[in-house]
Parts: sequence; structure tokens; C-alpha cells
Amino acid sequence: MRRILLLIAAVVAGSTGLSFAIARWVAAQRPAPPVVRLHDTTWLTRELKLNKEQSSAVARLEAEFKMRLDAMCAAHCAARFALGDELMKANVDVEKCKACVEKMNAAQAEAEHATLAHILKVRAVLSDEQVKHYSALIHDQVCNMPMGAP
Repeated sequence: MRRILLLIAAVVAGSTGLSFAIARWVAAQRPAPPVVRLHDTTWLTRELKLNKEQSSAVARLEAEFKMRLDAMCAAHCAARFALGDELMKANVDVEKCKACVEKMNAAQAEAEHATLAHILKVRAVLSDEQVKHYSALIHDQVCNMPMGAP
């Protein structure tokens, strides 16, 4: 009986070690995802082969977008901190909390709409071939980004 238990323990330990080694090997074989910096004009210029006029137009659009996004982020953070302050109180005002959440939602929705508008403005300065490549980059970012990722 003792021999059987030792044999079972050895098989379990061996199979655990083997599966760990295989999983580690498979993970190491995966190529690293390409670095995509859609808001880096230099990178985008090189990636999409933009000419000078396109590059300067994209740089201007990026600067405008960053200013709008920064304002929306500030509004979202202000509402989140106000929510946190309200939740710290002994007697929480549920309506104030809900209002804070609505402000956060509005800021997030505004940011999403601004992002869409920005993407469409950038596409407008690109050639058909560049639009295809840019759209593929956008698609990968939109569809492959885990929830909560920056």
C-alpha cells in the first residue's frame, strides 16, 4: 500500500513539473506584441509613412486631442474624489454619490466620443492605403485591450 501511495505521489509530482515546464515553454515561444504608440506622432509618421503635411496635421490633432482628454480626465478625477469624500462620511448622501457617478460616466462618455472624433479626423488626412493600416492598428487596440488597461 505504501508503495502505491509513493508511486501516485511521484506521478503527481512528475506530471505537475512537466505541465509547468510545458506551459512555461509555450509562453516563452509567443512573440511579444508589437509596440503601438498611436498618440506618438513620430512613431505614427514612421509607421504610416506620413508626408510632412500629414505629419504636422496629425501632430496638431494629437495636441488638440490631448488637451481635451486631459480636461475630461480632470473632470472624471474630480467627480471620483468627490465620491470618495462623500463615502468617507458617517452619513452618506446617496443622491450625492449617484450624482458623482453620473459625472464620472459623463466624463467617460465624453472621452469616448472625443476619441472617436479624433480617430475620424486623423483618418481624414490619410491616404486610402494609410487608412487601412491605421484602421488595423485602431482595431487591434480597441479589440485586444483588457478591461482596466491604460
